[in-house]
Amino acid sequence: MPEDYSRYTDEQLFNAFKRSGKEKDAAFRELFSRYERKVYMFCLRLTGSPDDANDIFQETFTKFYRQSQKEDEHVSNILAYLLTSARNTFLNTRRNRIYWTPFEDEQIADRAPMYEREELLNMISSALELLDVPYREAFILRFYQGLSYKQIAEITGDSVSSLKVRVMRAKDQVKDILQPYISDLIR
Repeated sequence: MPEDYSRYTDEQLFNAFKRSGKEKDAAFRELFSRYERKVYMFCLRLTGSPDDANDIFQETFTKFYRQSQKEDEHVSNILAYLLTSARNTFLNTRRNRIYWTPFEDEQIADRAPMYEREELLNMISSALELLDVPYREAFILRFYQGLSYKQIAEITGDSVSSLKVRVMRAKDQVKDILQPYISDLIR
């Protein structure tokens, strides 16, 4: 009977992943299943494009797989490592690209209460596109990923105090962008 890797800590899985054989594959599958959704959603919100998000997502896990096999490599916070890798890949890709594609949300459901919620989420996503990358990134990591300021600081390399200011300014900018639309909805 196969071993249940879901009970293992990330550190135990990382150590098992550094070995060879079936244990390595099972450990990687478990790590992948734990973090695939969070990493993909981070990529999608950062890029605004499912195609670009898929590319960055795949490159992130490929790098993780390769880097983890180095003998001296040790990762204590796997989610932070993956999000940092995705962020760096995004920044490198963006630096090498002339344009940036806008976010395209899925079609809105026909049900009325869900429609209003989806519409608001779409407006927030559109407002995020207008923010500079550092503000957008801080907002996404804080509110969509639910990370603490300390965790965000580990990923971005910025101080906690500067991130608090950045998140506050991002919220203010989103409010300013959405104010005309919200006023129309309330009337």
